[in-house]
Amino acid sequence: MLLSPEDLDDALRLLVTELVAAGVEARFQIVGAAAVTLQVGRDILTRDIDALYTPTPELDDVVKRIAATKNWPDTWINNAVQMFVSHYDSDSDWELHTEEQGVLVLVARSQLLLAMKLLAGRGRRDSADIDRLLDKCEIATIQAATKLFDRYYPMEVIAKPAMLQLQARFD
Repeated sequence: MLLSPEDLDDALRLLVTELVAAGVEARFQIVGAAAVTLQVGRDILTRDIDALYTPTPELDDVVKRIAATKNWPDTWINNAVQMFVSHYDSDSDWELHTEEQGVLVLVARSQLLLAMKLLAGRGRRDSADIDRLLDKCEIATIQAATKLFDRYYPMEVIAKPAMLQLQARFD
């Protein structure tokens, strides 16, 4: 399964519609490639939607029902990204995408996304997104990138592949 930017919008709209119809309240914080697509117009396809949310049996039923209807894997939206969560973000780091009858979809802003990508630093998998986000955030030095990263992850270090990318870009 690959989601285009249009598929991504349709998937989120369908998720909200189905949750509202089922009377399920939920809060999704969209991160990863899906959020980069929504924030900076990433044209590369994504395989899933990474989100921070609390699964419930009712929510899982809706996700599985959508997956079956669309012939998608049950993990088309998932919270496997929990290991990259920042405990130093604030409400201003999230942009409202959709709010409808107890269903809230927020998208990480570019600064938080960049910090998350620098933490993950998965080489080629993240390099294009890191470059896009550096441009969007108007980051022009390693020091500026490190300062932004430290705001969200003061107890962590930038992943080695991401640091090598920063050095290649700015040195």
